[in-house]
Amino acid sequence: MKIIEGIDKNGTIPAFHLEDEIANLSIDFTKPSSRVLQTKIGLKTIALLKKIYKENDHSWYKEILIRAQNNMEHPALFYRANKISYRQMFEHADAIAKSMAKAGLKKGDTVACCLANTPELVYIMLAANKMGVRLNLFGTNLDKEYMKQIMDGTSKKLMFCTDNNYEIIKDTVNEVGFDKKIVVSLADSLPEHPELCDEYEPDLAEYYKYPNLVPELKRNDSSIESINEFVAFGHDYDKEIIDDNTLDTPFTTTYSSGSTRIGFPKPILHCNRSYIVGGIYNDTNLTGSPSVPEIRGLAHIHSDSNTNLVTAISDNLIKRGTVALEPEYDKHKMLDCIVLNKPVHLDATTSFLVQAAKDYLVSKKFHQDGIGKKLPYMLVTMAVGEPTTRGEEKFINRFLREAKAGSGIKLNGIHLPYAPLSIGGGDCEHGGIYYTLLKELQALANTLKIGKQDYGMVPVPFSVVTALKKMPDGTYEECNYGEYGIIVANSITSMAGYDHDIEKTKSKVIVDKYGREWLSCDTYGYINKLGNAVIKGRKEDTLKMPNNTEIPAFLIEEVIGKDTKNILSCSVTKYATENGDIPIANIEFSPFMKKSKATVVKSIIARSNKLFPKYISERMMIRVISNEDSYPLTGSGKRSIPALQNMGLENVYRIVDNTLVKVDLNERDFVDNLNGKQKN
Repeated sequence: MKIIEGIDKNGTIPAFHLEDEIANLSIDFTKPSSRVLQTKIGLKTIALLKKIYKENDHSWYKEILIRAQNNMEHPALFYRANKISYRQMFEHADAIAKSMAKAGLKKGDTVACCLANTPELVYIMLAANKMGVRLNLFGTNLDKEYMKQIMDGTSKKLMFCTDNNYEIIKDTVNEVGFDKKIVVSLADSLPEHPELCDEYEPDLAEYYKYPNLVPELKRNDSSIESINEFVAFGHDYDKEIIDDNTLDTPFTTTYSSGSTRIGFPKPILHCNRSYIVGGIYNDTNLTGSPSVPEIRGLAHIHSDSNTNLVTAISDNLIKRGTVALEPEYDKHKMLDCIVLNKPVHLDATTSFLVQAAKDYLVSKKFHQDGIGKKLPYMLVTMAVGEPTTRGEEKFINRFLREAKAGSGIKLNGIHLPYAPLSIGGGDCEHGGIYYTLLKELQALANTLKIGKQDYGMVPVPFSVVTALKKMPDGTYEECNYGEYGIIVANSITSMAGYDHDIEKTKSKVIVDKYGREWLSCDTYGYINKLGNAVIKGRKEDTLKMPNNTEIPAFLIEEVIGKDTKNILSCSVTKYATENGDIPIANIEFSPFMKKSKATVVKSIIARSNKLFPKYISERMMIRVISNEDSYPLTGSGKRSIPALQNMGLENVYRIVDNTLVKVDLNERDFVDNLNGKQKN
């Protein structure tokens, strides 16, 4: 079925049709899209997809249960040194499912959830999925009217919230009206005596103590129940809960990062397919990635993010590993959370990892007598959610190297001195459809094949990723290897659509000249000779120049970021004028820079004059972002471009007569002068 046709018919993106896709990919064997049909892993993937349709057409709950059968006493969840086995996890989930059923929920209902990362989040996910109940997981940083609209679209029988979130959203919750409000405390699954646990960290004792706020909340609202009271409510429910769900049963609505419109992130619907197929991708026999015993992944990103639910929680459970649940989400606590949870696999935004590196390398946190605490367990440190500059990658790798990250784990029988940063990616709509494990090592091994090009990110075998270029007549044509275009994918792990927004879902579809339909990742990039996706920047991040040309912001960022010894980060925003945009380079210097700031800025301008036309370099402004404060972040932990944009011409500098000068005119006079200069 065609994508647009399926959306018009059912409101969601139709399931990947294997035979149709194979025929589509056979159209032109010179293009990157056909690569999957010409590689061993591609052919192996196609065979596995056929097997998945036959053997895995069931609920996510069932997939985890099947895989855990010979592993039931192994820790499934880790919470502040408390280890919860797979058997205990399913017992908790089944008890909650009985209470959900007794409360009147049925397959197809949607439940509102505002939950931190605690074991109860996983229990609720499993319980709801077993019943075919959909979870709408939202955060506290939403616009209040938007939050009310979300809750209005869910069942009024009950809602779930953690006690740290409830006080923030209670007015909206009460306005909507729910029969039951199940409030989970961050304290519910804490170990009673954490100091007796084998992985207790005495230097971080404050993290093992959370107050239980539920009793106080109950005193003011009789409709509030603790999670234990809710479980007791369904104890006598004796009807069978039928799990007749399939790969295409809707499971979760999560939200985009909200980086384009603060407070109004896009709602994204995912089915069981996204969780199951994405998790199976991690099987060693398919990917060839090394098998790592005792894998533990850290779930610390907000639960309204698909990255957290799929990559941090689901993928690790499907791998029969352990999920470390972390309710704290603060960049200044990132290093603490690593030491507390000892993850083998960590997904975190670049901004959070940079802060952890600053705390370790600059502030010397967790150092004693000049020697830093080692992190030998942390094999895969994955930067996700936002671009990583060369300076940031270099800085994070310095942290990982000094902390001996990953050195305690054998890969194919050998120990690495440290495990370098990996890169993960994919918009929220597609999830993590591409990644690069041990990026520096793989790039080094493939130097002869790719030359000076970026190594890029490896698309998961279940998706075909390519680039399309728009032709003068408005049609789209697939790019050749190394040619820039809009990155698109046909992944069967993709979203099912924007929740209740058919037109917005259809807007993601791009049709090429052969009539093939692709889902846009809304980023610029290219496919290199290895078939890897090299992502360069968001499609909307362009600057309009006086001659009506458009310049992608990433081109300016790359030129500025070449000086990795002195420049840590760069994000280019724009200030709109009647005569074109003013490029504003928001730069953060490296904490280890050797040169003066003025000298580095002058070199930026010199490179820009050399590489860009005058209408770019003469207009460019510099804003220095302090190492202490760094960039403003969205609630999802990503750099907030709107917040940078809203700064306008505040605290910007330019070069005048080879001297760095702060713009001290008011904005109107400055822009008028600049426009006059350009007009003349």
